[in-house]
Amino acid sequence: MMNYKEQLLTEHSCANTDLITKAIGNSETEFKKIIDIIYNEQPPLPQRASWVVASLNNKNPRLVRRYIPLFVETVKQFKVDGIKRNLMLVLATQPKIYLPQRAKLIDICFEFMCSPTETVAVKVHAMQVIANFAKQHPELVGELKMVIEDQLPKTTVAFAARARHVFKELGIKI
Repeated sequence: MMNYKEQLLTEHSCANTDLITKAIGNSETEFKKIIDIIYNEQPPLPQRASWVVASLNNKNPRLVRRYIPLFVETVKQFKVDGIKRNLMLVLATQPKIYLPQRAKLIDICFEFMCSPTETVAVKVHAMQVIANFAKQHPELVGELKMVIEDQLPKTTVAFAARARHVFKELGIKI
């Protein structure tokens, strides 16, 4: 059994994140300890733990899936960009987000995309979440296109690159 708090404090690195991810493996009990750190500990632990969640989402999305409703309900409360960025990355890559959370998440994502204070990484992940839903709900395409076009002159090359990818993914002419 690893002491995740101590391990997270040793260093903030890919190697440490991978070490913790491997220690958790497929254990729901161990993964819950990381979730508890995100929601109950003081910085820098929550941000570092959120990176572990994003890593585990890549390796074992099933383990993360049960926490999607919690992430949707709480992602806006976090003031630390790294936590929001990692949770939004998870939400952007989860294949199924069910109806009860979908409408709320879409609203959150549009709010993030339009915010002048949100970081580009959070905006890009929010854009991808909406694009994922737009494949099933084409009525979102027009609004997403409008928001992206509004934001393009106000943001960075990374945002523009993701916008081109999303436009191509949804068959939107540039």
